[in-house]
Amino acid sequence: SSGINAEYGGKNHPLVASTMANLASVSYTMGDLKDAMKLNEEALEIQQACYSDAHPLIAVTIKNMAMIENSQGDYDKAKSLYERVLKMEEVIYGELHPAIASTLNNLADCVLEQGETAKAAVLFQRAMETNEIVFGRDHPDVARNLNNLGRAFKEMGDYDGAKSKLTSALQMKQKRYGDAHINLVPTLMNLGDLFNLTKQPNKAREVLSRALKITEKKIGMKHPDAAKILRLLGNSFYLMGDLSTSEKLLNKSLDILEQVYETDHPYVLATRADLGSCTRPGAAPRIF
Repeated sequence: SSGINAEYGGKNHPLVASTMANLASVSYTMGDLKDAMKLNEEALEIQQACYSDAHPLIAVTIKNMAMIENSQGDYDKAKSLYERVLKMEEVIYGELHPAIASTLNNLADCVLEQGETAKAAVLFQRAMETNEIVFGRDHPDVARNLNNLGRAFKEMGDYDGAKSKLTSALQMKQKRYGDAHINLVPTLMNLGDLFNLTKQPNKAREVLSRALKITEKKIGMKHPDAAKILRLLGNSFYLMGDLSTSEKLLNKSLDILEQVYETDHPYVLATRADLGSCTRPGAAPRIF
């Protein structure tokens, strides 16, 4: 524990920072973003006192903080932190390194959330090419990059391109992990979103139900990903004309999101807007 490390090494010892960073990772996985940010900030303060500015552990901690800002919907802060990390990692590693590919991927995700779809696709592509050179084309990180490229294509309206990328990503993940691994969930969610957008709600319902089952078993129904899947499913039922079921699912999604995020978070606001759509005619609301 951090208390034991502090007792034997002092409060500013690297082991204390390492323990805090590990605890922050647990908090992040469980959806406790505030606690995760606090622990990362404390870890960073110790690391900056112990190491030079361009140190791998400092880069990792700042990257984790950027992930939290991105999850909280503060995309400007996240983008700034990711760009800071990218400069550090290029000094530390050079241009062809998995850490840089990871940062490019995360930066692209942030940029995509801001609506810069073409820029995001370029960054995702660069990340994938780096991973292909370093690991080969069958590596899980390449599958992750394909998933994110598919998401970018989806946001640009290239639904055929998106389906091709997402299907390939899912096949790669299933080959490596099997049919019920948590790493399949992001791709299943993106496919569900794509099927909703292309007015195929029955197909969307099938893949999203599978994603929800995996999520419930692996990380529980209080996690933000469970809320996102419920929202996507709610929109599937909306498209099928079952507004009552849609409303129930969206309310469940909102209940989870409000436990994790602030009331003005984009996901919270969007889900509230979806609930409003259940009481009036029109196209299904856009999915995040």
